[in-house]
Amino acid sequence: MTRDLDELRRSHPAPHDITLSPLHRARLRSRVDLAIDRHEARRRVVRGIAAPATVLACATAVATVGVLALTGDSPAPRPEATRAVMTSLAATRVLDGAADRALASPAATVREDQFVYTRSAVITNEGRLGEDVVLGPVRERETWLGQDPGPFGWQDDLIRELGQDWPLESGGPSPAGARRPTYAWLAQLPTDPDALLDVLDRAAVPVDGQEQQQATFELIGSLVSEQLVPPDTAAALYRAVARIDGVEVEHGATDALGRRGVGITRTDARFRTRTTWIFDASTYELRGTRWFFTHPDGSPDTLFGATAVLETAVVDSAGQAPGSKT
Repeated sequence: MTRDLDELRRSHPAPHDITLSPLHRARLRSRVDLAIDRHEARRRVVRGIAAPATVLACATAVATVGVLALTGDSPAPRPEATRAVMTSLAATRVLDGAADRALASPAATVREDQFVYTRSAVITNEGRLGEDVVLGPVRERETWLGQDPGPFGWQDDLIRELGQDWPLESGGPSPAGARRPTYAWLAQLPTDPDALLDVLDRAAVPVDGQEQQQATFELIGSLVSEQLVPPDTAAALYRAVARIDGVEVEHGATDALGRRGVGITRTDARFRTRTTWIFDASTYELRGTRWFFTHPDGSPDTLFGATAVLETAVVDSAGQAPGSKT
């Protein structure tokens, strides 16, 4: 037996280690996410996170490895004291404005047998693996996310784009949670920003050297983007972002349709990526997301994905348009 094992090891040696540059790894993730996005398995990546996350663009690609914020179980951190606000005054004003807008919005009524519908404009990277980014044209995407809290509640979920309907495949049991956030699950999250951030830090697992705070930022992005969020939860999510270091304002940011607004952005210096959420400068409504590669030589960041949310509603069945009976 030992002789047979030795012969097997000689004839089938272990693969050698492969070292990829951060840019190559990120590009690889963007291509993986594009495939995931077309079958719509979350960040989620990715946001996931998509992107919420939630149905994410190739960049939502960034909701998880894919979107640079893969969610999962991790050891509970030590209890935190009240966290200080880490953002600049300008960024805090935007986040507070978004929180106040959320609180002024009516709460939705969403049954477990219903679907959250989102229609978005998206741009994704159409380039070849390992080569320069080539952005495709703006296209429309519709998604239907089921609200069944059970481990197989995603089985009727649907994405419609490129002239075709695709099932949203989760690949196995996936109960309501950070990887598949239903409206009811979001409603039961803590509404104290500090307590909420403790929960999200546990759910957002850094990938391949990614900063913990970036993983949490990406996860929050996947929860609020292309998603329906209870007002109290949305307000707490935005105020929790103000406790994340490195979050800045980007003036004149634009979504996938070129609509100008004010951006809330964070860069992961180690991972060499940047994610920007675009808010309406007057109403603080979240309009969309943009994802970038950054470069160590200081050259301009490279856009590799963007979204613009056009419509969100609650419908009774997958494939049903808002306002229709079937």
